[in-house]
Amino acid sequence: MSFPLSVQIADGMQYVVDQTKQFPVGTRGVGALEGDTRVWRYTYLGATTISGGYGGVSGGKGVFPKVKGATVTIVTAIEGSQKLSATVTDMTADRYKGGLLTIYESGKSIVSMGVVSNLATGVTDNITLDGKLPDTFTSSATAFIVEGSYSEVVIPGTSTSAGSPYAPCVGIFNSPEDKDGTDAAAGDYCWVQTWGPCFCWASGTYEGGNGPEREVVMMGDGAAQVLTDALVETHACYQHIGHLYPDTGDLTTTMNNPSPTDGTDPSLMENVIFLRIAP
Repeated sequence: MSFPLSVQIADGMQYVVDQTKQFPVGTRGVGALEGDTRVWRYTYLGATTISGGYGGVSGGKGVFPKVKGATVTIVTAIEGSQKLSATVTDMTADRYKGGLLTIYESGKSIVSMGVVSNLATGVTDNITLDGKLPDTFTSSATAFIVEGSYSEVVIPGTSTSAGSPYAPCVGIFNSPEDKDGTDAAAGDYCWVQTWGPCFCWASGTYEGGNGPEREVVMMGDGAAQVLTDALVETHACYQHIGHLYPDTGDLTTTMNNPSPTDGTDPSLMENVIFLRIAP
């Protein structure tokens, strides 16, 4: 089963969580508003510590995947087949659906294919790929399988890995309540925004507070940080999630091409980011 290219999200539902799964996890969603450039991905909220963090449960925080990977031992993998038989530790049904399988064996084609589905038990044809195997592989191959990026996500707390650049951000959480008006909680399904204009909570100086600086990176506490001249070396390898949206940030001088030192910090809500996580 493959995901649809995209689904149109019912008006306003991109901001609402639901304990009942409405779409396959990983589905790409677009808004109902004509001309809207924003994009979302559907995911499962495995844990939330946003309550008491920036803005309570109001959103604007990055989410990080709880993606699991495992070594694969091939039993049978025949050239031309979309299925293979393999042993994988702790494999539950469709755990790796939407993920990736890689295979390397000396003298043979390298495989990097999407996982359509996987069985929970047994090893006979238990992994189905989105393409045909280019070679026959043996148990001597080095193989690895990993879950899809949106299989399960967590919202970090302000004291959880604060400032750490290591965890990747796969979207911005902006779904504070469920259909009954209660706070989002672990076990809910939700949309996270991955592309287009989006407000993100800042870490340290608000984005755009120093004139022409535009590039934004993600911090380990789920908050965004503008990549300033002073932070280029320390944040060089942090994940780049987007750039400041036009006419946001340092509103008094941004459009006048000022020097990097003459900016004035904008007010709290004047830092809108154009996300570039997943189109």
